[in-house]
Amino acid sequence: MKVLMAIAALALASSAHAQSVASFKRPDCSAYKASAKPERKCVRETKRLWQEANFAALQKTGLMFVYMARPDTRNAPDAVKAVENEIEGSFVLRFSVKPDGTVYDVQTVEVSEGIQPLARLWSDTIRQWTFAKTSQAVTGIEFRRIYMYTKEDDDDPTHGTRSDQPEEH
Repeated sequence: MKVLMAIAALALASSAHAQSVASFKRPDCSAYKASAKPERKCVRETKRLWQEANFAALQKTGLMFVYMARPDTRNAPDAVKAVENEIEGSFVLRFSVKPDGTVYDVQTVEVSEGIQPLARLWSDTIRQWTFAKTSQAVTGIEFRRIYMYTKEDDDDPTHGTRSDQPEEH
């Protein structure tokens, strides 16, 4: 019985670090139907809200960036293909920062089917971030990213490169 309980506890502990694959559901954009380009406005507003949530999460920790790497797609052809194929989805990463400002323990907490390469790209990128030194480690910081595309952007010849496209270096 003790062995069974130990196995169950181990399974629960390991599942806390496992990523869950989630299905992706686009947000309800009905509130934007009166806009000139409702889908585009909804998508951009959704992305903006996710960015603000990331900023708020960092602000709450008191951490200050020293170096914020951007995704480097040279060694991530699967991530580039996911964006080129306009695969939609989202992911949540969780990471910690040591007192010396380096990032450690980057984990994929949740990821939508099909955008795992983008989650890996961002995970690798976050590992390169550095922060100002702190008196103690900061743990459990969440970073969220959403990838959504619109037909309206595809039809607009003045629309430049996608804001979702990771930068090439």
